[in-house]
Amino acid sequence: MAYPAAALSYLFQFMKKPFLFVAAAALATILGACSKDKSADLPEGTVTVNNFENVQGWGGANEVSVTAEKAHSGRYSVMTKPGLDFGYTYVNTLGQMTGGKPKKVTISGWAWVPNKDANATVVLDIKHSATNGSQVYYAGLEMARSVKKFSEWQEVTKTFDLPDSIASINMCKVYMWRGSSPSPVYLDDVTIQVEK
Repeated sequence: MAYPAAALSYLFQFMKKPFLFVAAAALATILGACSKDKSADLPEGTVTVNNFENVQGWGGANEVSVTAEKAHSGRYSVMTKPGLDFGYTYVNTLGQMTGGKPKKVTISGWAWVPNKDANATVVLDIKHSATNGSQVYYAGLEMARSVKKFSEWQEVTKTFDLPDSIASINMCKVYMWRGSSPSPVYLDDVTIQVEK
């Protein structure tokens, strides 16, 4: 490709000032890194990904369930234990999660389960609406049954087939419930995906 002589002359003069050249190169690198669309790396239909370093979009009364005791990535995970029955909760309407009527929801994450008696569950709980708490759908991913090894991080995943009665006004909650687990159970790097 041929460059105009004026452009080449300007470039050579700019390169004679090393500080400006290095600063411009650094700025270009930073801007390039900032402009990368990280959502392009996520599978289609991904609604949220949370490693509990940033809890935006998640909430609930049990903020103490976010802990630095164990983590699959970063410094934090969410836990349940005796005296702490529910973990941090993802809450959104199905209409906000997807542009159409969803048929399936897949929840995946990394679980640290100490033993077979630690029967904590990742729950998919769908209510009629924000003001009407009647149950539309309720199911769970039992972590002790889903891991192959105990006392180490294991990936867990489950796809839930939703009923035809699902509507966009329905309120969807995803959270970890302790059940009757006598020991702490940890969950990290949670992904929620919706399929239409």
